[in-house]
Amino acid sequence: MSNKICVSLGTADINELKKLVSDSLSSNADFIEIRFDYFDKSKTNEILEFVLDNKERTVFTCRATDEGGKYTGSEEDRVTTLRRLAASRPMFLDVEYNTMTANDDLIDQFTAQNCDTLVSWHNFDLTPSTAELSTLLNKMKHYSANVKIVTMAKNASDNLRVLKLYEVAKKANINLITFCMGEHGVLSRVLCTYAGAPFTYASLTDAVAPGQLTLKQMRSIYDTLEKRSPELKDYDSWKDRQEFDDLINIINKGRA
Repeated sequence: MSNKICVSLGTADINELKKLVSDSLSSNADFIEIRFDYFDKSKTNEILEFVLDNKERTVFTCRATDEGGKYTGSEEDRVTTLRRLAASRPMFLDVEYNTMTANDDLIDQFTAQNCDTLVSWHNFDLTPSTAELSTLLNKMKHYSANVKIVTMAKNASDNLRVLKLYEVAKKANINLITFCMGEHGVLSRVLCTYAGAPFTYASLTDAVAPGQLTLKQMRSIYDTLEKRSPELKDYDSWKDRQEFDDLINIINKGRA
């Protein structure tokens, strides 16, 4: 099993973005995420010119401010940018669940353009209950079979709560990416790929989200886990574990 990593590239400088794209791909990132919300919509075409060659391995995102985005224009302009990005058909177009529900025609447009969407939801304050997350997951699947749920971990047990969602997703045939942010959420950022996520996220240098590790750190941690904890490849063998001190120690060493 290969633990795949998507590198989030957050910068408001186009020349720096070009370098980050090049450096990420040369550093063997499996995928990259372009954060269009860091730029004015007038820059969209210029950015697309140099990322389209790698669009099959790229997530396009224009994140809403209330879910951690940086877009300074109007919401109408942001949605217009999303429509423009959909026409390029990247690997995934990440669109917030709340954006989808507020714009009824988006799902029809994305379907007509044959654009694969990753419907996302972020909570920067806490991790809701398992029941709340399961309900949310079942609502989100109506917009896409690809769902991303990211919450803030207040303690170690929050990681286990989100990881349990992979069992719900498997039964519902949902391609799920879920993990926790923050210092307490690093465990789920690492374990999510063993639980069923197609990939996890990392940065190349500076973190784009709270608790995000670098690509180099993640590769080091996964290399160690492959050798010391091969049982992780069998999710059923560890899904009911409540204690992960041994893995946390490995993760902390990999971050050093």
